[in-house]
Amino acid sequence: MRDKPWKQGLQQVYLPPAARKKQEFLKQFQQPELSSFRFLVTQGAYLRPWSWLVSVGILVFALLITQNNNPQEVWRVSALLPFAALATVTELSRSARYHMEELEMSARFSLKTLLMARLTLLGLGNLVLLAVLLPLVAGWSQLPLAQTGCMLLCPYCLTSLICLVLSRRFRGSEVVFLCAVAAAAVSGLCYLWQSAWPVLETGNHPVTLAGFTLVLLGLMIWEYGKYLFCGEELVWN
Repeated sequence: MRDKPWKQGLQQVYLPPAARKKQEFLKQFQQPELSSFRFLVTQGAYLRPWSWLVSVGILVFALLITQNNNPQEVWRVSALLPFAALATVTELSRSARYHMEELEMSARFSLKTLLMARLTLLGLGNLVLLAVLLPLVAGWSQLPLAQTGCMLLCPYCLTSLICLVLSRRFRGSEVVFLCAVAAAAVSGLCYLWQSAWPVLETGNHPVTLAGFTLVLLGLMIWEYGKYLFCGEELVWN
């Protein structure tokens, strides 16, 4: 980020005083116990309904595609997955878009904890979606299960990777538009699967596809880690 040197300089100049009797002060206030499960449930209430509706819509469209198209057109189902990635990343970056990061940093739970909880919920939703689509599409297309998984995961991981990079570079409302353009572009690229179909079925190309998928998956996880753990937390957290 362009203001990163300023942040580093302020952190070096500003040295907060050491906390005195912090624990004694905090013990004066009774805070209700909150289990991990209940915490996840409370964070689920802050996720907007459209994040879940996108997954439901993708599943409905995938069912329609498998009923009304030739098995060779797996790319039509793959083209739907970028929008699941778009919904996840834009939901995670909502605090940054509305400039609420400082407020959430000073709350009872750190911003990293909140983002991790929301990512867990959204990730579980996407995992369920992929778990349903994988046997459905594999049985319809007659492709091996591993190859079908790669063809579904590639556009999802690529879109997540691009959107995460954009979310770290831009903090305003324009990030939603940029991520939507990226998701639409990746979805359009899935059309190339149709022409690449005979190539992917022969030779070492399935191995190449698997390797490419693993690389994208690793880069996506790395970018999620950077997004979650590279932010600053306020001292009193």
